[in-house]
Amino acid sequence: MTTTFRAESVGDYWTSCENRWNIELGRHRNKRLFYNPCVIGMSLEEGYAHFENEHGNEKLEGILAFIMKTSRSSIPLKELLQTDFVCRRGLLRNIAINQHSSNYISFFGVRQRGVIFLCEDKAFGGLPDKLRRAMYYSLKFEQLMTLPQSRHVTASKTQETKTVIQASFEKEGAEPVRVFYAAEVDCLDPAGNPVEFKTISKPLETGWDKNRTMAWYMQCALANVKTVVVGERQRVSLRNIKILETEMIYANRNHSWSRESCFEHIHTTLSFVKHHLTHDGMSLKFTAINGTNYVSTTPYGEYIVPQNFLRHFPF
Repeated sequence: MTTTFRAESVGDYWTSCENRWNIELGRHRNKRLFYNPCVIGMSLEEGYAHFENEHGNEKLEGILAFIMKTSRSSIPLKELLQTDFVCRRGLLRNIAINQHSSNYISFFGVRQRGVIFLCEDKAFGGLPDKLRRAMYYSLKFEQLMTLPQSRHVTASKTQETKTVIQASFEKEGAEPVRVFYAAEVDCLDPAGNPVEFKTISKPLETGWDKNRTMAWYMQCALANVKTVVVGERQRVSLRNIKILETEMIYANRNHSWSRESCFEHIHTTLSFVKHHLTHDGMSLKFTAINGTNYVSTTPYGEYIVPQNFLRHFPF
């Protein structure tokens, strides 16, 4: 049975990575695409020696602050959001591709006020140097290709702009799964549409492996991103810049996976979570390995949904 994915953006916000409860509503802080072929040949490693990964400790602070800031008083949280789950796009992407991947994912779930909050168990600060460098190369590429141009040599992520999406995964013969989530927006094109940046260490034509096409495509599809700007690098130097439509990524996939199967796996996994989190105050840890889900107890409920948020929504 086909699973249908429907999504619409319901708001935008800017957040500081130093204090993610500090947000500003709107798109006025979004960066703009600046296609600059003059940067070809530049080193993406420039400034890496002073790089600090400021965005590694995010949980759900930004989207919780958005909910608090846009809520009307005296409306129950479940009625306000019209959703089953609150999370970040990255977790949905990782769930979507898990059944086709050799990697496992772990995430916490806590139910409060009839809504289930999900947070991935992921420590960015402990990344191996190779992955940390790859992350930096992408940040540096984004810095070179957006306005306003930074005055600093070292690329950093001290702030983020995000869109908030209300989505539904609908499967015939089953209850729909509704999700309210935040997705980072790298920049906007001249028409105001979101753009995603990616870097790759080989010519794009030879880089269409299964894991890359799945991750890139689902990252974009879950946020309605239609354009991807890809920086091809040779070692640390920017070799070429290519602009792709997201559907080109899907067209170049190998046929061992489909977007429908990925959407269905999100529906299946979140239905599993919903089945186990039946009462307010419950918190559990979920682990997904090659599409198989496991569950264990966890004490981290308040760590994900703090009391200052719950006081704002007494029912």
